[in-house]
Amino acid sequence: MTIQPIGNASVALYITPADLKEHGLTPAGLTLERALELTRDAFHEAGITLDGSIEIEAYPNACGVLVFARVQAPEHLWFSFDSLDPLLSAARALPVPRPDAQLLWWEGRYWLSLPAGADQAAAQLSEFGRSEDGRPHLEARLAEHGRPVLSGDALGALLTYFPV
Repeated sequence: MTIQPIGNASVALYITPADLKEHGLTPAGLTLERALELTRDAFHEAGITLDGSIEIEAYPNACGVLVFARVQAPEHLWFSFDSLDPLLSAARALPVPRPDAQLLWWEGRYWLSLPAGADQAAAQLSEFGRSEDGRPHLEARLAEHGRPVLSGDALGALLTYFPV
């Protein structure tokens, strides 16, 4: 496989017939799911870190498969907390509450979102909760199934309702 960056967030990947055969595939039998797996493998082998989801377009022919992949950076950083106590501890640990934080309830856990780029706050929150950024389709699942608890300034509201 040959991978070639195209700008900051896109790559072109050429998968040869030999690469396909190595994985028990043919150009005609390649599904988008398998093309996505091969693309993730190519990113890993090339040492390219994936932050966000991958959108691909695959063009198979007898000479192999040309895949265009675009990495979409995550819009939010997500953390989950087993109970209210660690969430409150996390809120108290931040020097300044984040007015852009939102809180949801889903699957028996509290889910807190921060906008992408809030790395310092994320590092502190990870000491109390679990970073959930690696879960596929998380944003869509939370939008569909999550129940809003506090929107906007969730951490500030928690500190107001539950002072030390």
